[in-house]
Amino acid sequence: MFELLAATGVRRSELLAFEGRHLALSGDRPLVKVRQRARAQCGRGMVIGALKSRHARRDLPIPVALADRLAALQTPDDELVFASPLTGRPYDPRHIELRVLSPSCSEAGVEWAGFHTFRHTVASRMFASGRNAVEVQRWLGHHSAAFTLDTYVHLLDGDLGEPLEPLAISTEPFAAEVAA
Repeated sequence: MFELLAATGVRRSELLAFEGRHLALSGDRPLVKVRQRARAQCGRGMVIGALKSRHARRDLPIPVALADRLAALQTPDDELVFASPLTGRPYDPRHIELRVLSPSCSEAGVEWAGFHTFRHTVASRMFASGRNAVEVQRWLGHHSAAFTLDTYVHLLDGDLGEPLEPLAISTEPFAAEVAA
């Protein structure tokens, strides 16, 4: 579960709603399809429903080794990939955070980390690898590149980089016109 979060940066609500049919794991470019989300509903617990926005629908490539581990789960198309073994329903993210993520983070000395840290890390890695704001926006399922930049601009290198070389301007066409 956490490896998939680290590879994709999906929202925790999206992760908990993955069904077997959302995994395209064969071939040399496996991916996960973000199509729904899990959320708490008063009196009903965790329920599966529509995504946060139309921009949240996306297909994200994953490493082949991770695809192999997910394929080994043999999740039927209509079942959740990460379901409670007792109920078959989506996990409650608060319980995962309290029982698994927080203790693991404490042991690692990063008590401040949480579910969103995975998303933030994916954005950081994408910008560090030279991806542009639109690529990161689409990957994370944001509604606009401006929102992505507002949220993650502090991740961009503050250095201005190398100077731009001047444009080479050819005067040959003008010289030919003047001579004519």
